[in-house]
Amino acid sequence: MRFLVLWLGLLPAATAASFTIHGTVLDPSGAAIAGAQVSVVNRLGVARQTTTDQAGGFTLKLAQAGDMHLAVTAPGFETKNIPLARTSGQEPLTVHLNIAPQVDSVRVAGSAIDVPLSEQGSSIAIVPREEIAERNEGLAVDLLRYLPGITVAQTGSAGAVADLFIRGGNYNFNLVQIDGVPVNSFGGAFDFAHIPTDWLDRVEVIEGAQSSVYGAYANSGVVNLVTRSAADSPPLEVLAEGGTYREHRFAVGGAGTLAGFGVAAFVSQLGDNGPVANSDYRNDNVAVHITRSFARQSLSFGGDYNANDVGNPGPYGSDPGRDFTGLDPISRDKNDFSDYFLHHQIDFSPRVRQETFASFFLENSGYTSPYGFSYEKDLRGQFETRSIVSVAPWYTAAFGVSLAREEVKNTYISDDNFNAFPLRRDDAGIYWENRFQFGSRFFFNAGVRGEIIGTPSIQENTSDGRPAFPANTVTKVNPKLAATYVLRTDRAGTLGSTRLHSSFGTGIRPPAGLELAFTNNPALKPERTASFDFGVEQRVLGGRLSLDATYFYNRFYDLIVSLGGNLAVLSAYQTDNLSNARAQGAELSARFRPTRWMSVAGSYTYLDSEILSLNGSTGLAPLYFRVGQELIRRPANSGSFVSTFSHGRVSANVTGYFRASDLDVDPTYGASAGLYPCRGFVDMGINLNVRLGAGLTAYGNLRNALNRSYEEVLGYPAPKLNFVTGLKWVLPK
Repeated sequence: MRFLVLWLGLLPAATAASFTIHGTVLDPSGAAIAGAQVSVVNRLGVARQTTTDQAGGFTLKLAQAGDMHLAVTAPGFETKNIPLARTSGQEPLTVHLNIAPQVDSVRVAGSAIDVPLSEQGSSIAIVPREEIAERNEGLAVDLLRYLPGITVAQTGSAGAVADLFIRGGNYNFNLVQIDGVPVNSFGGAFDFAHIPTDWLDRVEVIEGAQSSVYGAYANSGVVNLVTRSAADSPPLEVLAEGGTYREHRFAVGGAGTLAGFGVAAFVSQLGDNGPVANSDYRNDNVAVHITRSFARQSLSFGGDYNANDVGNPGPYGSDPGRDFTGLDPISRDKNDFSDYFLHHQIDFSPRVRQETFASFFLENSGYTSPYGFSYEKDLRGQFETRSIVSVAPWYTAAFGVSLAREEVKNTYISDDNFNAFPLRRDDAGIYWENRFQFGSRFFFNAGVRGEIIGTPSIQENTSDGRPAFPANTVTKVNPKLAATYVLRTDRAGTLGSTRLHSSFGTGIRPPAGLELAFTNNPALKPERTASFDFGVEQRVLGGRLSLDATYFYNRFYDLIVSLGGNLAVLSAYQTDNLSNARAQGAELSARFRPTRWMSVAGSYTYLDSEILSLNGSTGLAPLYFRVGQELIRRPANSGSFVSTFSHGRVSANVTGYFRASDLDVDPTYGASAGLYPCRGFVDMGINLNVRLGAGLTAYGNLRNALNRSYEEVLGYPAPKLNFVTGLKWVLPK
């Protein structure tokens, strides 16, 4: 209660001396750059942030709080840092940004401290708002496919289950956050099929194990979905779209100020009839984001609600086992999830910042099949607080505590009387991160996090072979090291032309609900990952071409495996943490922006994955697999490109990605019925925008332009040639 009284008392904190910054952001030709991110940064990180309007203008009001600088970023332009005087009454600023192929941000996933993407050692990819709006994709999964190191495996058309694999990690090895709210189900799984793009400001993906920063589930990486706030949203925008399979999409949203609070709200609906019977899809989404700044502090809160419903016709493509008996006319998935967040930040002094986070996530999903109805309910509440201290201009530290409770209730998690009961788990994390900056060339982060995972007692179910489990507590420590070093700079000394980056970290994934319910092992441990990467980025042609080559290595330990047959000699339990695997490879990427009207980005990923022998053996592998075999749904070769062209009122995107063949399972009965190759494919898309004037734009998006037959998951055909066309209207700031 004392903490609550103190916190509420801080909100109307003293409005000490303040000043306002006005300015305009222009390109080299003097044309305005709309949507540029303008941030006031002090020694603790971002103090205030906004985006430029259609004329490139911006206004920021802030309290005087020590040494600060203005950081200006925009997709396709270099980042510019401008020192700010400590006195008020500054003249309006004119900021010119040089053309560059980068996408940067001063506040991005990967650290508990505000660290720009360009100064992080970890591999991070950003899909900015500009690209989201330009590409006209209704769902975020259709943007993620084009990022290096990522494989998307979707079982058919829009709305079908979409799993994501980062650098060979498993589908449940990715922590997924919406505005900092973890939205994974109990055990780490997340279906990427249902995130609409209308309310997103950007998508961030950080590759490599990140549990030292984020705790559980960040084994292979983190996908951070950042929603649009009032500062970066227009007063009003409306979209209407239609296309093949009776696809329809409507969205309306906007932002304004109410009683001093910045409010952004978005509503959308997307759906279609699907390419075959019982493959129809509907997605409804509502989101609100509210912000307020009080002198040296800020408050933001909001949430979103998503309801989706999709038919599941089953596999109807490749049928290697000759199991196909016809489309399933009955099976359907219905899923409702919502997440809510609160974030408070206060700079007590130019050297001390306190941040507090609270969040809640709830998901109800149901599945109807010929065998009846089943359901699952997941919920998670989380509280986190951290202190960020600028010890010296070259050293900043963050200390934090995180408390979370998650729960799952499932039709198949039951007691001896077949009554479903909730499984709960508590997670307490304590972390310490350190950031060192030596001049403008060397940046180093080192952190460690201790995780205490407690599972209460679990009731017995003798029919499933599960005895009563006593309460169990597991403690894990996860470190992380990341470094960036600039070897040379250009003539101006501002743009690194050769940059080395490297990171090392570990991750953990606690068992899922069904893994705990269907075992006789009372002490299943979290699955673990150790990852390392090292890369070189080279800027040439005056900084307009960026080339990056990164080697990565992931080692997966303590993977949960079912035992039986000749594997029973390895453990007395039905399941145990005995399996191992590894994945290594290289990511090659290039970004070229010779002029403002043209940009090209491409990437290629080589992945070498391998199943290793089970603990206590030299040649035994998990059931249905063999030692040395590649991991399923992880292609050895994949790549993508995204090109953008703009002239006058017309802009166009040409996109494409390819995958070589990979290993998959029988589409009807899974691995027990055999392992089979899934053929590689090439997919291309063409998108065209025509600005009609007065904020109105007409667009058309041609998908699978080559009209290829292909499958991301064996047995589940992707839609052939299809298109959408629409109108969108934006009332500018």
